[in-house]
Amino acid sequence: MWRRILIVLAVVLVVLAVVGIWKWWHETPSPKGEAYVSMNGSTLWNGTGLVRNRIERLDWGERLTLLDTYGDLVEVRTPRGRIGWVHQSNLMEPAVWRELGILAERVRHMPTQAPAHTGVLSNLRLDPGRTSPRIGQLLPNTPVEVLARGIATWAGGPGGRPEKQNWLLVRAHLPDGSQIAGWVLGDFIQEDLPAPLTAYASSSNVAPVAWFALRKMPDPRLGPQPNYLMAGSDEPDGGACDFTMIGVYTWSVRRQHYVTAFVKRNLCGLMPIDVKFEDDPQKDVLFSFRNLVPHGIPQKITYRMRSTMVTLIPTNPSPRLPGR
Repeated sequence: MWRRILIVLAVVLVVLAVVGIWKWWHETPSPKGEAYVSMNGSTLWNGTGLVRNRIERLDWGERLTLLDTYGDLVEVRTPRGRIGWVHQSNLMEPAVWRELGILAERVRHMPTQAPAHTGVLSNLRLDPGRTSPRIGQLLPNTPVEVLARGIATWAGGPGGRPEKQNWLLVRAHLPDGSQIAGWVLGDFIQEDLPAPLTAYASSSNVAPVAWFALRKMPDPRLGPQPNYLMAGSDEPDGGACDFTMIGVYTWSVRRQHYVTAFVKRNLCGLMPIDVKFEDDPQKDVLFSFRNLVPHGIPQKITYRMRSTMVTLIPTNPSPRLPGR
């Protein structure tokens, strides 16, 4: 009698243990927060070991549910219900994602200062600086629009000395047709400068910062040729000025090459440069920017271009800019 009861009890305990183990193995982990994919094409793995299989590819901006952590790997659940492991460096916190949305709204109507492209694989940051959260990565030759310039100090300069670096706020055009804005180290960006401006920048010993195509000059032989406005800098990285000179270069029909129509040096200009065209092609072109005068007060400067003549329009000083 007692033996039969003990056998039945043992069988019940075994069944309960098997059921408990099965439930534990198949139970959905409790969420521990959420994050967003910061690296397009990130891999979702089926485990944390050296030998593991790829489950799927994650797209930039996907919202993931956090389940667990193991070293620098994070267990996540995708919007499609797949569970796996992804590298922590490929994730953005919700706070960073919200700041990214604010940045996208900020740059929505910012004027393009120069078309350019990435020269190498480039990390996209939320703010200027190597320690700022990474919000994406741009492949080499990704088309970008330069919008603004920032400065950040890097502790890993030559000999371990801190050095100031130029960073550029860009609007990047991704292969899938979408856009993303963020900050890229200035050395990684190559501006798509027209050939005539490349020659003038080289002869002037300045680094091009911004350029714009202005009105076109009629040419009976070659057809309409654009005039150009270019801003450049002869300062080392980390200077207070975005550019130190501007020049206007116009097409000479008689000489059949570009000539310098206007140059202004010894500036401490700040981007953006705002270029306005009148509706009538024969009317003026206005371009303006803020210039830091010796006492550090930014003054708005406006020029009018009529035909090939550039003249200064007097303006009043603008309010002091915080941090500039």
